[in-house]
Amino acid sequence: MTAKPAVVGGFILGALALGVAAIVLFGGQRLFTSTREVVVFFNESVAGLQVGAPVTFHGVPVGTVKTIALRVSTRDLSARIPVVLELQPDQISWEGEHLNGDDDTYQRLIAAGLRAQLAPQSIVTGQMRVDLDFKPGTSAALSGEPTDLPEIPAVASDLDELRDKVTELPLRDLVETAQKTLANVQALTSSLNTRIPTLTTSAEQSVAVATQTLVTTQEAVRQIQADASVTLKELSDLLADLHRQVDARGGELGKTLSAAERTARQAESLMISLNELAGPRARFRADLEAAARDLSASASSTRSFTRTLERDPSALLSGDTKR
Repeated sequence: MTAKPAVVGGFILGALALGVAAIVLFGGQRLFTSTREVVVFFNESVAGLQVGAPVTFHGVPVGTVKTIALRVSTRDLSARIPVVLELQPDQISWEGEHLNGDDDTYQRLIAAGLRAQLAPQSIVTGQMRVDLDFKPGTSAALSGEPTDLPEIPAVASDLDELRDKVTELPLRDLVETAQKTLANVQALTSSLNTRIPTLTTSAEQSVAVATQTLVTTQEAVRQIQADASVTLKELSDLLADLHRQVDARGGELGKTLSAAERTARQAESLMISLNELAGPRARFRADLEAAARDLSASASSTRSFTRTLERDPSALLSGDTKR
């Protein structure tokens, strides 16, 4: 009998050890981690949000969703969904002034623009999460519901804003415009189907004309090439004949050039001699001028003698020719 209590005690101690190990293994983080609960009141649908969903700040996990409830007002039949968030302040490192996570801390953060917003956790599964972020300039209106927890204002999710914008679109006008556009496209397609055969025929004719023109041009180019070849050959023959004549007449041309050079030198000597004779200080010119003066005097005497004889022919006999 004494052995049985020992066995029972051993089982009890083993069970306690397993329990402690399980608590440390599966819940040790929560056991030794300080948490802070806050509440967010959503007016929009929270479909896809579940208890245990992550709470993030810029994508960093800072807590989880603890509870999701529903409050319906009988006064205006409005529905509010209080979602309690279990935050872990130790996940945030504060730079500068340390915030201890009390109510005053949350009031300061809310005044700075802290807001809660639903965000997709997985597009495939449709699961949602709660994202915290600073959004200065957005409304900080609180729900006014009685609560013992600090309340973080909620803002509409991006999907909800997109749905509101789509709802505000003039979808009927857009559909009518799209229908008219489709009708115009169909009419244009029908018109093209009618005109394409004509255009194809015209294009084929144009291609045929262009082909014929190309053939004619090619023939003309070939003829021009042939004529140019003949002309170039004749020109080459002419140049060759000219070279032969120049080579054959080279000696005669040399003699002619030599004679021309000698004649030029003789002409140059003659011009020099003439310039010397005709110069103002040339001796031959002085002699010519003296002879000219003598001839002029003789001519004057002859004219005077002639006039005397004309007046008195007998003067030749008497010798008186001075009258």
